[in-house]
Amino acid sequence: LRLTCQVGPRPASRTEGMGDGEALWNAVSEFVRPIIHLETQYDADKLEKRLRDYFKKGAKTLNFRKPWQECINEYCDTVFSSVFSGLSDREWLPQADFLFCVDAGVKELFPPQCFARVPQVVFEQVVLQAVDRAFDQQRYWANRWDTISNTIQGKNTQKKVREALDDARVQVFEEVVQARQGDGGIEAFLAGWIFSFVGRLAAATQGDPRGCIEEDQAAQLFQALVQEGSLPMQLVAMEGLPQPGWEGIDAMVVEGYSQFLSEEDMAAAARRKGKGKGKGKGGAFKGLAKGDCKGGGGKPVRGGRGADAEVNNIPVGGMEADGELSEPPSKRFRGGGKGGF
Repeated sequence: LRLTCQVGPRPASRTEGMGDGEALWNAVSEFVRPIIHLETQYDADKLEKRLRDYFKKGAKTLNFRKPWQECINEYCDTVFSSVFSGLSDREWLPQADFLFCVDAGVKELFPPQCFARVPQVVFEQVVLQAVDRAFDQQRYWANRWDTISNTIQGKNTQKKVREALDDARVQVFEEVVQARQGDGGIEAFLAGWIFSFVGRLAAATQGDPRGCIEEDQAAQLFQALVQEGSLPMQLVAMEGLPQPGWEGIDAMVVEGYSQFLSEEDMAAAARRKGKGKGKGKGGAFKGLAKGDCKGGGGKPVRGGRGADAEVNNIPVGGMEADGELSEPPSKRFRGGGKGGF
């Protein structure tokens, strides 16, 4: 399912219109026509000019010696970064579909030899996935900082949280939305995102994610992210937005954190061993304050290997050791009490 502003039929071949400017010109004009009544600052000519500039400049720094799939993905990243930098306040933008504009831009601005012997169906699938991924990522990036800064205090903590969120989301979008074509749905996406986030946070804090943010803060953050537009639009279009306060999110966060011992758990373990130095401010955790992302004494119960571990090899609740989602994260939280789907 695509949220789309129809822009007319796809060109019949990849070389049609290559380099003459006509295909991109027409694609942008057709894109603008059905949404111009929603535009509040530019007339049609000015909006078209800006969009054409974004699509043309997006190809200027590409290294066409790279594999053609990489070039298309980099082109989409650059174009949509410009689009969201210049037009992020437009109400029509989240619903827009630039697929045919990207398609026309690639055909006109890429050397024809990039696609020699590439089957049409393969080419179109790569373009489709690159557009969906890059547009979704830029849309998320445009919104998520306000959510983080309103929920998490402290610049260092915000930075750690943002990096873990962003990297985890990239991984899970590819695994759940693209590789599985959305079959897992919102629950699978959220489970993977949360588990991967906690694992990455643990890797950045010497195995102690609570040294950065506690479970209740993480749950509050993900509740806000869901309600403020951080889920993939493809999944929301198919299933709708989860209700505010959905308890399944809280359960996922608790399970993700449960793979790592808290300070209290470590202190108790130290006392049981007769060391008696794990309690209070003068014990083994001296200097580790809540909300301070300095890491600390927390250790994974299983799987994690501390800050030097490769993040994708840390199995964190629902995540296999190779970074793949285990089964069945999408079913684990079904019917999770009040506030469910």
